[in-house]
Amino acid sequence: MSFTRIGRAAVAAIIIVTVAAPAIAQQDAYLAADRNGDGKLDQGEFKTFIDGMAAAGKPMAAKIKSAGRYGMAFARIDKSKDGLISPDELKALQ
Repeated sequence: MSFTRIGRAAVAAIIIVTVAAPAIAQQDAYLAADRNGDGKLDQGEFKTFIDGMAAAGKPMAAKIKSAGRYGMAFARIDKSKDGLISPDELKALQ
């Protein structure tokens, strides 16, 4: 798999995770991943979120997990570049 294809897969996975996942499943995965309860996901928490969505059967999340491209996906979503992903940053993908 080429770098470009993995990059597109990462972006597509986030879109699929955000748009296609039932809201409750996504919310549950987000809350479970937010270990410190600050309402935002750091890189480690984001990995947990993607892993949870992959376990829920979201194929593109599974591709991010299997390719180990968590960092690339995180960087594309973290528009504020503050090292955290907010719910608003996820919603912006819809």
